[in-house]
Amino acid sequence: MKLEFFIAKRILFDKTAKNAFTRPIINIAVWGIALGVVIMIMAVSMTKGFQKEIKGKIIGFASDIQISKTGIDESYESTPFPFDSTFYNNLKNHPEISNIQVYATKAGIIKTQKSSHGTILKGVTTDYNWAFFKNHLIEGEPIEFDSLSISKDALISKKIAVQLDLKIGDQFRVFFVTQRSNDRGETIYRQKKNSFFVKGIYQTGLAEEFDSKFIFVDIKRIKKLNKWTEEKIGGYEILYDTSNEGLDLFNSKSGFEFYQKQENDLRNEFYLETTFLDVKSIYSRYAQFIGWIDYMDMHIGIILLIILIVSMVNMSSALLIIILEKTRMIGILKSLGATNYSIRKIFLFKSAFLIGKGILIGNVLAISLCFIQVYFEPISLDPDIYYVSGVPLDLNWTYWVSLNALTIIICTIVLIIPSVVIAKISPIKAIKFD
Repeated sequence: MKLEFFIAKRILFDKTAKNAFTRPIINIAVWGIALGVVIMIMAVSMTKGFQKEIKGKIIGFASDIQISKTGIDESYESTPFPFDSTFYNNLKNHPEISNIQVYATKAGIIKTQKSSHGTILKGVTTDYNWAFFKNHLIEGEPIEFDSLSISKDALISKKIAVQLDLKIGDQFRVFFVTQRSNDRGETIYRQKKNSFFVKGIYQTGLAEEFDSKFIFVDIKRIKKLNKWTEEKIGGYEILYDTSNEGLDLFNSKSGFEFYQKQENDLRNEFYLETTFLDVKSIYSRYAQFIGWIDYMDMHIGIILLIILIVSMVNMSSALLIIILEKTRMIGILKSLGATNYSIRKIFLFKSAFLIGKGILIGNVLAISLCFIQVYFEPISLDPDIYYVSGVPLDLNWTYWVSLNALTIIICTIVLIIPSVVIAKISPIKAIKFD
């Protein structure tokens, strides 16, 4: 083994050999592997980063799980039900749950002197977790609640603010359609309006799905508009502990299984079906996002397959050229008693050196590019189209190690095939070969 390694090293650093043709081929193979490694690492990092970013935004905006009245899936109007303090406190003290918050929604139309816009008012209260919106707040601050009075403040998105020309402190009106029954049992529809003041402006990048629709207000405004009693709410939102962020929601069955288990546990433990309450996870409510992200995984798999095939072809071609160049040396080694197996190992050692060199160069380049993007963000994106303002990267070392190991193993195994040529070389003809 030591002799074979020594011979392979000498071949690798042989500067006197007639390699005017083979040296460029070898360099192309090395740089081909390096470029392939860069593309694979960057592609996987960007895809996983994008998935993680979108997942975090959906959860931050709409929570992991919503519990609401059964049968309102297609409506923006919350169906009221009584607040259950025992249920609320049990979930609040659950070790896997970081926060539980109540909410209510109501559809309306914002009207200003310049324009109008359909919207959904989401009423929240003091238990609402503003951590996500504080990270995406571009002006102002979140709503502050008073237990006695009803706040007139509202948190709106930048998209709505630009469309309606609203700024911090500006007043705007929202028109609603309410319904009630008269003494004869007939349903009467009435138009109501409420005034709000812009307290803060946020931008999540989820423009069409969330930013263009939702305005956050005091839940007491929703209750007053709908003439609900104090104990009525529109639903519960549950946020799980941040340790679950590592859950790969979009790329495997783990996300579906996790949320399905949580849904079933909540239904069974608290008998929610008997109270006509339905449990919906983000996996159920935003299936279109999951399907879209799944397509990205398929595309990345195709890219990785193509890159690996190109790398294998490059290295196989390079190894064949090296073998042809060293035909005389192979003949001499065979005449001295070397076996085909030992000679093949010599050339596989040499190929392993070249693969390692290419992977090392590729990793250095990939790390440099990731560093530049993370700290300087030279590549920016339109958040209205791509949901993010810059290219997100998930610098998970397990992806890097896996890709490097996969490249080394596959390329090395494939190189065994061209090395079979060595067994067919005759010592007498090889020594005469020039």
